[in-house]
Amino acid sequence: MKRSTQILIAICLALFSPNSANAGQVKIKVEDHKAVVTVDGEHFTTYNFADKQMKPYFHPLYAPGNKLVVRKEIFTKAENQASKTGLDHFHHKGLGIAIDSINADKLNYWHEEHRMTTENVSVTTHKDSATLHVVNCWLDNDQKPILKNQVDFTITSDRLIICEMKLTALKSPVIFGDTKEGLFAIRVNHSMRADNGGRIINAQGVQGDKQRWGKPSAWIDYHGEVEGETVGVAMFDDPGNFRPSRYHVRSYGLFSINPFGEKIYSNGEQEASPVTLKPNESLSLRYALYVHQGDSKQGKVAEQHKKFVAAGQK
Repeated sequence: MKRSTQILIAICLALFSPNSANAGQVKIKVEDHKAVVTVDGEHFTTYNFADKQMKPYFHPLYAPGNKLVVRKEIFTKAENQASKTGLDHFHHKGLGIAIDSINADKLNYWHEEHRMTTENVSVTTHKDSATLHVVNCWLDNDQKPILKNQVDFTITSDRLIICEMKLTALKSPVIFGDTKEGLFAIRVNHSMRADNGGRIINAQGVQGDKQRWGKPSAWIDYHGEVEGETVGVAMFDDPGNFRPSRYHVRSYGLFSINPFGEKIYSNGEQEASPVTLKPNESLSLRYALYVHQGDSKQGKVAEQHKKFVAAGQK
């Protein structure tokens, strides 16, 4: 076979292979209270926002090769209480936004004592990314909305989920109290847990959950094995946020970032600094979750964080 013919065949195979048509593409399809996200034709994650849920969340969530990076189980409080098989923390559902200690009556969306509703979901598709636009309302004891959260989840072909939220108080003031429970959080796969051989490391190279808990950092990476391969998830803070956020990261798999717990995260070394929004006043926050193969270096976590920060400054 002539070399020119071999080259032509190779080009045709590349052009018409199943993966080439989807290379670098992110697609989001919304239907039946779900938004299904694919990256390069492979299922990446699903945003679940059914009315019966107490809060919306992403689940499942995969690293390349269909490696699940979140805990597999989704269950209710009743199932948690009745469980004899070690189910714990029913409110840790994949990846999502929630917090407790809202206002003087301690409205608690983290433990699903109070409810969030999804008012609108839409999608914008870009060249190598797509944005899921979501509007949530947080309800009080009387099931009336007190807070609107407008969130843009921009998902790139690198499996970076950029979360840009705008929290707006409605008719009454909204106070975010001092709490460790929240705000942008994930519960990692059991096999990735630090108490199961996984590793937690921050931007300064410090390792371990106890060494990293409650401390600010540009990023923290949590990686471990899933089905024999190392995969990880990294949380990114944005330097443009109103103050550095802190991390609630645990060896049993909880991993979150939160700007509202100055006193509790510092073990009382700093004073509580609650945030109050007046009616119609807003607070914007920007974070990201990066899903990757390999450890922190192999997954190029530091490089991805730089891209994330640069994109926010445009």
